[in-house]
Amino acid sequence: MAKAVKADMPRVARFEPFSLVWFCGLVGLAIVASLAFDPYLAYVATSWVIFGLLGLSLDLVWGRGGILSFGQTAFYGLGGYLGSITAINFASLTGNTLVWSLPVGMATGAATAFLIGGLTFYGRLGPLQTTIITYTFTLVLWTVAVSFTATVGEAVVGGDNGMSNIPGYVLGLGRDAPLLEPGAMFLTVAVIATIAWYASHVLMRSPFGLVVDCIRMDPVKAELLGYDVRLYQLLLFTIAGAVAGLAGALFGAWANYLNPSVFSVQEALLVPIYVLVGGRGTLVGAFIGALAVGGLSFWLGGGVIGGQTTLVMGACLILLVIFLRNGLTGGLKDLMELARRLARRRDQGEEAEARKSSLSVDFERLDLLRTAGGEPVVLETEDTFKRFGGVTPVRHISQSFSRGRVRCLIGPNGAGKSSYLKACTGVYKPDGGSITLAGQDITKTDPFRRVRMGLGIKNQRAQVFAGLDVRRNLWVAAYSRSRDARMADWITTEMLHMLGMRNSASRPASELSHGEQQWLDLGMVLALAPDVILLDEPAAGMTNEERRQLSHMVRALARTASVVVVEHDMDFVRTLDADVTVLHQGEVFARGDIESLRQDDRVLDIYLGRRQHV
Repeated sequence: MAKAVKADMPRVARFEPFSLVWFCGLVGLAIVASLAFDPYLAYVATSWVIFGLLGLSLDLVWGRGGILSFGQTAFYGLGGYLGSITAINFASLTGNTLVWSLPVGMATGAATAFLIGGLTFYGRLGPLQTTIITYTFTLVLWTVAVSFTATVGEAVVGGDNGMSNIPGYVLGLGRDAPLLEPGAMFLTVAVIATIAWYASHVLMRSPFGLVVDCIRMDPVKAELLGYDVRLYQLLLFTIAGAVAGLAGALFGAWANYLNPSVFSVQEALLVPIYVLVGGRGTLVGAFIGALAVGGLSFWLGGGVIGGQTTLVMGACLILLVIFLRNGLTGGLKDLMELARRLARRRDQGEEAEARKSSLSVDFERLDLLRTAGGEPVVLETEDTFKRFGGVTPVRHISQSFSRGRVRCLIGPNGAGKSSYLKACTGVYKPDGGSITLAGQDITKTDPFRRVRMGLGIKNQRAQVFAGLDVRRNLWVAAYSRSRDARMADWITTEMLHMLGMRNSASRPASELSHGEQQWLDLGMVLALAPDVILLDEPAAGMTNEERRQLSHMVRALARTASVVVVEHDMDFVRTLDADVTVLHQGEVFARGDIESLRQDDRVLDIYLGRRQHV
């Protein structure tokens, strides 16, 4: 079945690599610059490109990953030191210096970033704690480097005196291979930096990059789609560490000298400036920022303003941050996006009307959910208990949910309904009791693993990735299920048809109405094909027609999956023909059908705040 379906799948969600024409164009521009620059300018401009490469490493983890790291200069400095030590000792064997320093520098940066990232991400530290740890690590390295002395073969690390006699750029082989001239050195570094940027660009346009963007926008939602958020963050951090280590090795060969200043606070604070000036999250902006800052400083340092370089540079940076908050490259992208939005608004009314008219629960023709012929998957909680200090939102709840009929959880505000669902999904770790899914104990299992085991949840607030369009929101959910781009393309197309959102596929999720975001969020959950579906107030913000369609959908889903609905709207609950459980103060208070519960004075008392029967 899967093979037959796969053969007919339309390829609708493409993540093509950036055109090689641009790569060749940048290399061509570097060749022209290397020929046009005088030797001194070529030498100085080489350092700007290296700093841009260092900025690229930060833009990966901050601009795309959402984590401000001050540890990039630490990986940069360690890569420079270890790469240079290797080149000093082994370059005489081959003549070529970069073949030794660059791989060692990259490996050093990657290994160090992996260790620091593992500590922070798997320790479940927040973004602020991660920033503090990376900053502290850089300060510790600076303190150690000032007093550390060692002799490694022919390399002498002299503490505050630094390390000299680092071999320069040699590309030829043999002991007599000559050093590169400044122009050739600039071209070499520019080509290496372009390759690193191009590889980063391709990576961030791949499914990996799309998931990283989703984690930056909403890490909780990304994990509830089945992605191991910590693993993605660690991989990105490690890759960025490798880029920083590469930049450090290039800097050591450029300067022929390294000292502890590479770990200084000033160096650490310059890197975010490069990223902000060029445009955070654009990747190429890191190079533009480094070239802009370096070029302006070079020009001002020529005496055109009478020695006030620092003052003018500071004023320029302040104005740039105020008026171009997304940097030079980001400002251009904002203008292009504004033009696209204005063009879309002309057809917005037609799109909304088309969506309304095409809305239909037509998913039965899709092969997205398991058929009822398989073994039913049961979610069970036994004496589940959760406490937050003096508040206990979940008190020893024992429930079993299986397919065949919708189960509803109702109760007044503060009854513990949402907290109970979060305990089931792993967002809250229970303090007691047990939770099983398909007979397996998942009480301590991470949320993303529960999702991979067949659990899906739509939280009370619509959780969509506002920075992505409708199609890619659905695609990232479908890809989590299949891990196959072509299958994800097909699932996305079918989900768009089912939701009646084909005409809105290219609209940013941030432009959708609240009700449309609820539908999109629900579609992302259904794209996972879960065996157990938890819906927390799914009808909130929907029109009457949308609620009617949602009711049909939920009842149909219950035939192939276990469906649990938390809802305040009693009229909507009545349409579900559900088995209803009433929660009160974190406990199971009553159970039955909605009509009998509406006649129960005890239930009315807890909703109205009376104490006659409670």
